[in-house]
Amino acid sequence: MYIMEIVNYDYIYSLIVQSSVTDPRWWLLFVSIFFPWVIWWKAVDEERLFEILSFGLFWAAMATWLDLLGTTYDMWSYPFKLNPHITTLFPADVAVIPVMYMLLYQYGSTLKSYIAGSMVVAIIFSFIFEPLFVQLNMLDLKTWSHTKSVFSFFLLAVTTRAIFYILVKFKK
Repeated sequence: MYIMEIVNYDYIYSLIVQSSVTDPRWWLLFVSIFFPWVIWWKAVDEERLFEILSFGLFWAAMATWLDLLGTTYDMWSYPFKLNPHITTLFPADVAVIPVMYMLLYQYGSTLKSYIAGSMVVAIIFSFIFEPLFVQLNMLDLKTWSHTKSVFSFFLLAVTTRAIFYILVKFKK
């Protein structure tokens, strides 16, 4: 039991001293893990809960995997993160991106509205949030660009929608 207390103390010490919890950017990232999920919980169509949550979990897995690839191959990096030991931008990968696309999936019920919404979301992520994160020194684009991001977000959104369209049809 004593060893566990030391480990916990070391973790808390490193969290507080080494991770800059006094920096507003840290709190922005921390809050962005939970806040999108609160909005989603209030807005989700409970009759389609499993389908929509599955869609979001697929997005979270893809966002995390692609973010890991991008950071591993030095296409981009995150100079400021919640935890210095995690290379990806965890809050975006598991909360902001999946929740945004789950809401789009739920409310963009027709293919036309989903495609239009996907383009809007891709533009918001790529040309508003990314430049803001670059400005706040939370994102460093190395060989990547905002234009590549907008096409990637859009292509992944349309592909994911097609996969889930087939899965839902197959289920019925």
